[in-house]
Amino acid sequence: MVEEVVSSSPPSAGKKASRQPVPLSQVSTDAIARESTGIDEVDRVLGGGIVPGAFVLLGGDPGIGKSTLLLQIAAHVSQRGPVLYVTAEESEVQTRIRAERLGVNSDNLYLLAEGNIQIITEAMKSQSWLMAVVDSLQTAYNPGLESAPGSVAQVRDVASQLMRVAKQGCPVFLVGHVNKEGSMRPAA
Repeated sequence: MVEEVVSSSPPSAGKKASRQPVPLSQVSTDAIARESTGIDEVDRVLGGGIVPGAFVLLGGDPGIGKSTLLLQIAAHVSQRGPVLYVTAEESEVQTRIRAERLGVNSDNLYLLAEGNIQIITEAMKSQSWLMAVVDSLQTAYNPGLESAPGSVAQVRDVASQLMRVAKQGCPVFLVGHVNKEGSMRPAA
């Protein structure tokens, strides 16, 4: 067993909620435009395409094509505007080589080879992206936590920070590796 130190901020005492609950029947979906992924089956799984504020975890065994699939989706969406592809596992050159193999070339597809979640979230907030991909959950990390990337504390923190950014409007696709038992595995 290894002890993991998780820092937490104290709860805000006496702080009022800035939003109030509303009846479900009063929530309008009229203005929601779904963005096609360019792959009919993926659009179907997403309920018709990418919704602003979506937070999607694409999990699977290592090497089955999660990164390749998301690079293809990112390339398709980048035809209509800027897309951020964060690769915490590979270099920009490795990602470019895969893109060339797939015939992907877009000036609206931006690469960031970074694992530090603070730098990643800054980049995600730096402009209005149509979507962002973070590859992968197990290799992104918060330098403020003492535990290693891929640890339970790191995975929870990284996912939480990315979800908060997604809820501000930028759809986020997150790659996660699973083990034989079907659970998220730590980084190798």
